[in-house]
Amino acid sequence: MIRSRRLYGLSIFIITFLAVLEVTSVSAQDKLPRLYKPSAVFALTIGEQEIPVVDYDGQYDYAHFSKPDGKITLTVHLKTGSEIESYTISPQNRNISSSSEGKQLSFILEKSEYLIVKIKGKKALVIAADDPENNRPASSGKGIFNVLDHYGADNTGLSLATDAIQKAVDDASAWESRKRGLVYIPAGIYLLGNLELKSNLEFYMEPGAVFLFSGRAADYTTNWHKDSQKRNITWWIFTKPGAKNIKMFGRGVIDGNGRFATREHNFASNLLVPMAVEGFEVDGLLFRESSSWAITPIRSRNVTFRNLKVFNRFDMGENDGIDIMESQDVLVERSVGIGLDDPFSAKTWDQQTDISRAWPGSPLKQKNVLFRNLLSWTYCYGFKIGQGVRQDQENVRFENSTVYDAAVGIGVHHKYGSGSVRNPAFRNIDIERLSYQNEDNRTWAVFLVQNADGEGGGTISGLEVSNIRIFDKGTSPAKLSGLNENKKISNVLFKNIMMPGAGKAQSLEEMNMTNRKFNENISLR
Repeated sequence: MIRSRRLYGLSIFIITFLAVLEVTSVSAQDKLPRLYKPSAVFALTIGEQEIPVVDYDGQYDYAHFSKPDGKITLTVHLKTGSEIESYTISPQNRNISSSSEGKQLSFILEKSEYLIVKIKGKKALVIAADDPENNRPASSGKGIFNVLDHYGADNTGLSLATDAIQKAVDDASAWESRKRGLVYIPAGIYLLGNLELKSNLEFYMEPGAVFLFSGRAADYTTNWHKDSQKRNITWWIFTKPGAKNIKMFGRGVIDGNGRFATREHNFASNLLVPMAVEGFEVDGLLFRESSSWAITPIRSRNVTFRNLKVFNRFDMGENDGIDIMESQDVLVERSVGIGLDDPFSAKTWDQQTDISRAWPGSPLKQKNVLFRNLLSWTYCYGFKIGQGVRQDQENVRFENSTVYDAAVGIGVHHKYGSGSVRNPAFRNIDIERLSYQNEDNRTWAVFLVQNADGEGGGTISGLEVSNIRIFDKGTSPAKLSGLNENKKISNVLFKNIMMPGAGKAQSLEEMNMTNRKFNENISLR
């Protein structure tokens, strides 16, 4: 819904808050970590309490805090320019009560939310309000390994803290065979080389704790070479293959320092690589400025990601948010992903692909992956299966989520490999804007089989697309296109597809699904 004194265009202003507070009151940092600048455009308050807002160059600004219990009023203050003329708050299906006066926009939050607000003529501000940190652990005690108190890690960002933090991880993992030791990361800036996480471990990052990637290849192991980018890449924070029972949580920041790393050193990182792990959980952390695919669970089982904030840049490519790869029983929920490339996707490869040559073990099928309650903003696909389908993918689902803006809202892009995609589903998804173009696509949906690597392509079957609300259908046709008579898209259900200004679509043509070939058994309800 557009809120405006005049009903015409607006520009983008995003807000994402994650506050850090106690149960009854906001306890935001007094100041930002010194490597971040405060926003010159926005101030953010809850009552009299100011929440720090981080300047992210020309990309967007963001803040983070935890929401106090009960109903609160959040106010955005413009520091520059004219009075607010029009705005929207996304996801629009939240119907958040709001009003503007002069240079202030106020709205009510009854529960924690990740939101995007657009104000005409302003850059983006990204806001995510999380629940209070009721699970915050003690900083010392039995089984707690504080990297400052016990190991003397440098938290000034002036020298590498890797050895101290790795020793804390090793000791926590070995603490007791039946219990998890806890590594405690106090506030501060930690210049960090490669870190290997091990079994039976909890890893907590305080509000204000920042892991910073140095960008210098000499500080890291090179794990693979990205052929398309012509640069070496490291697995920055990764699990020991075969590890079990690991949890990372808190309100800390994992900063890939991607622009500096790539421009000054032509070196990049995958920020977090759960590698061949069973029982892995991440809750509440903020990941930013990845120079390659940010979070890459690989050949892992029973993996959960909650309350993630993935804030990547729009002027750096191949910076996907989270790519689930060759894994089983995975949940990604209540998260926001922003970046030039796909924020949320599922892929499979083989042992010869550049990214997977060094992976341990053998290629695996992907099965039972659920993405839900997500917010996506990208120049590519909002929610996607592919491009890699070199192993089968089964029961990959996207549910109850919003595409704020993209080139393609939802899709299965079977570009590489000969695996099959079985029973994929896109349910209860809003597609609010399609402002960008990816290849020849600017459309709400692409379901496409290609043979880009000469392996013969594959099939897509049992596709469900239901309860999709489309506010912008784009400028190019939606696609439902198999490769040939043997590599079809089959047994497809479209249900309650709501088109902009037209209501429920009664035909593929009304859905703008006019780029079609090699498909069969298509149902509309």
